[in-house]
This record gives sequence, structure tokens and C-alpha cells, in this order.
Amino acid sequence: MYLVLRPPWGGGATAPTDAAVVAIATSDAGVTKKPTKKRPRRPGVPLQPGETDIDEPPLPPLTAADRHLEWRGDEVSLPAQKIDMGAGGEARQLDDAEINSTVNGQTAGVQSCIVQGATGVDLQATITIRLLVDGTGHVTKSRLQAPHYLFEKGLLGCAQRALGRMRFPSSGAPTIVTFPVNLG
Repeated sequence: MYLVLRPPWGGGATAPTDAAVVAIATSDAGVTKKPTKKRPRRPGVPLQPGETDIDEPPLPPLTAADRHLEWRGDEVSLPAQKIDMGAGGEARQLDDAEINSTVNGQTAGVQSCIVQGATGVDLQATITIRLLVDGTGHVTKSRLQAPHYLFEKGLLGCAQRALGRMRFPSSGAPTIVTFPVNLG
């Protein structure tokens, strides 16, 4: 349907040749559509006619300050060591195989802390974890490098508790262990 502007005094039944189109109305103009029902999508259950999946809410925007990597936690360094020439026991640092085996098998708690803090945001980062493992295999100090946003969501306390539960093989000497956890 077209609406043409025509002066009322024109007298003729035809529109003037220089008349401009003011508005175009579609064939469904003035008809409102019935709103569709939305429900959460359940796997294996088909949608009924007129239903749609609920859209996920948009992810909150993160600023550059939120994404900025920073270190938090204990200062991790090897303690001063005494050399005992008369001791028969051999103290050594952990080797790569022992470290990899422990890290691969016991980091689920730390990964859970990271995922918990990053749920609902678009964040990709490599979190660096640095530990001091004493000679008995216990984690005594830990330090993390992660985005500021994750620390604000409680990453440090959660991760330090999880790291404190890790048990490395006993080697007799302290070892610094550093490993990455990829997010995203």
C-alpha cells in the first residue's frame, strides 16, 4: 500500500506527477504477532510449535585492567641449605618425571578454582603457578600469575588451598615447581 501526499484542492482524481512517496505500509501493517513462549532447552526434548530456545545472556565486558596479569601469593624461593658432609642420605631435587606425574594427576582442584572464577565471562589466559615443595613432598608456598579479574573472584585463596593438598614424592631437598594452566 502506498500513501501519496496530494493537496485537497487539487480537484482531480489523479495524483500530481511530482508527488513524493511519504510512507510505505507493508501488507501486515497494524497486525501484531503473538509473542512466542520461551523455555529452557532440555536435551532430547523437542520444541513445541511457537517455542524457541532461551538465548544465553550476553557475557559481561572485561576491561584491560580486568585482563591484566599480576602475581599474587607467597614469595617462592629456595631456602638457604646446609651442607652435611657426614650424612649418608642423598638429598636431591624432584626430577621432571616426578613433577609432571604429580602435576598431571593432582591439578583438578586448581583447575576447578580457575573455571569457577572465569564462569560467565569471555576470558582467555595462561595462569602460571609457582610452588615451593619441601623435601618431604609438601607444598609450603605458592604464587600465581593470573588476570586481575580472577583474583577478585577469589582465585588466590581457592587455588592455594588446592595446591596445599598436592603431594609430591619425597626427595630430601626443596624444589621450585612452575607450571602453566591454560584458560580458554
